[in-house]
Order: sequence, then C-alpha cells, then structure tokens
Amino acid sequence: MTFRVRIANGLIRALNSWLIDLALMKTTKITERVDMEFGVQFFNIFNHVQLGDPGTDNLALNYTNVPDSAGNPTNQYIVSPVGNLGQITSTNNFNNQNDNAASPNTGTGLPRQIQFMLRVKF
Repeated sequence: MTFRVRIANGLIRALNSWLIDLALMKTTKITERVDMEFGVQFFNIFNHVQLGDPGTDNLALNYTNVPDSAGNPTNQYIVSPVGNLGQITSTNNFNNQNDNAASPNTGTGLPRQIQFMLRVKF
C-alpha cells in the first residue's frame, strides 16, 4: 500500500554555499625590462563541502505488513520512504556526468585545490 503526499513549493530550502578562494602574487624584477611573477592560488581554501539541492520528488511511503510467527497479518507495519524528498545526493556544480565537453575536475563542488604559476613578462 503506497500513499502519495503533495507539499507546497518552497518548503525545503537548499543549504548555503560558502566558498572562499585566495590568490597570492609576487613580482620580482629580473632586469630593467624583464619581470618574473610567481603566484599561488587556493580554490575552496577552507575545504567546505558545497552540497547540491535536496531531492524534490513527492514524499512516497511504502507500508509493509509485518506478519506474526504463524504468518498471519497483524496491525504492525514497516514504513519505508520510496522517494528522495529532502535527500541531498550530489555536490553543487560538479561534473557528475563525466561528459567529454567538460573536465571532471570542474565546478564549485570540488575539494580544496592549489595551483602554482610562474610568468615571465618582457
């Protein structure tokens, strides 16, 4: 036996997204016309998880009758959810599909990443 319940829009809200990046650069003059610039960039420096939106499927519950030791039906039921209402199963803006158009290493849902750079200007 399954019951379906409809709820109003806006009842479930997503979690806040909190992402801080940091970039540090140092420019050094090599000669009068040549500069060398060294930099380091930190993406998601505090390594916060960026969770996706919660599921919006209808809340569906499945009721299963618990028989007694002789196999006769009782008035006891096991209730288990069928839908994914309110469950968060993905990260935000992460290439979960692993399509060829974008690297799997893209999006704001990634863990902390550090990138170094060296640039010579002349």
